[in-house]
Amino acid sequence: MVVGRLYDANIRLMKVSITGASGVLGTALVNNFSKNHKVYATSRVAGLQNDNVCWDCFDLTNLEKLKKWLIDKNSDVIIHCAAIVDVDKCENNELLAIKTHVDTTKVISNYAKNNNKILVYISTDSVFDGEKNGLYTEEDRVNPLNIYAKTKLSGEKFVLSVKKGIVIRTNIIGRSKGKKSTFAEWVLKGLISQTPINLFEDVIFSPLHVIDLSNIILKIINIKVFGLYNVSSATAISKYKFGLIMSDIFNLENHNIIKSSINDKNMIAERPNNMGLSCLKISAALNEKMPAPDQGICLFKQQYNTK
Repeated sequence: MVVGRLYDANIRLMKVSITGASGVLGTALVNNFSKNHKVYATSRVAGLQNDNVCWDCFDLTNLEKLKKWLIDKNSDVIIHCAAIVDVDKCENNELLAIKTHVDTTKVISNYAKNNNKILVYISTDSVFDGEKNGLYTEEDRVNPLNIYAKTKLSGEKFVLSVKKGIVIRTNIIGRSKGKKSTFAEWVLKGLISQTPINLFEDVIFSPLHVIDLSNIILKIINIKVFGLYNVSSATAISKYKFGLIMSDIFNLENHNIIKSSINDKNMIAERPNNMGLSCLKISAALNEKMPAPDQGICLFKQQYNTK
């Protein structure tokens, strides 16, 4: 069974706090959870509004405000997905990355631990160095190459000390409500405009659509499987292959896609070549198959057509 698009969980009404709630994943989480639960959302700017969503906009690195927010909301579940997703920005501002990924996670983890709360932490597939020939499992040695991944990994350790802590390593695709395009949006814009798109054939990842991830998180919480999980597409593909699949699904010409290598790109932060994740553990826990990459791109197309 493939993970459903709108998982209808038969669970009790919960209070759910979500950080980074106006981001790509945060928006999907707010939309999904607010259908049946009370959501307390925080980000720098407010997003989706409905009767089940209460917004508080503040800087999460203000730790006293964060502590007060956690206490005031007293939620059953906290989903911590706030992050600086600009890897090069983290490399240029290590202190900000530490404040955002480490300090906030420590505060949230301590609160969850002391108050017996469920805590879900969104981590990254970049905690590995990419040297493995094959998919990474939860048991593989971590060796992050950049500040972003190092600080996200530090956050993992706090969450895994929480009795009801859940760490999710993933790589998402979806649509952004902000000015900056996601990877999938950037590829699509290039295909539509037929401007040259350089896509790495030597960078492997396991992209999962945010709606699928949101549904999986809801089910993880429902059946209470705590610990560390890779939550990804069923298979891994190259960034180049991703572009070709997207061109087929959107029925667009792909002559402008240029096969390239990450070694030819001069980037501030070092990135791993292989970010492919094995999702066998989460599939076994949920007794479900994860979606294939093309299914996520099809969902992206549906999202694009309806927005």
